[in-house]
Amino acid sequence: MEFDSPYALLSNSESHFASFVEQTGAAEAEHLRLLANIASTKVKANDQKLMDNKDDELPSDSGENDPLIV
Repeated sequence: MEFDSPYALLSNSESHFASFVEQTGAAEAEHLRLLANIASTKVKANDQKLMDNKDDELPSDSGENDPLIV
């Protein structure tokens, strides 16, 4: 059994998933590899964006923005 992203599975020519994709025909297999690459790129960009935003959010020690503190 295989478990990974489509991009990772398609990158491994020994994987069953890659074999299934190849059985769809050359043009369809190329299209599916392109879609997997695009999806992987979007996930990586989103992950990086989340990490960048996480670094920008420093915890505040003061309660000046807390509506429950008077």
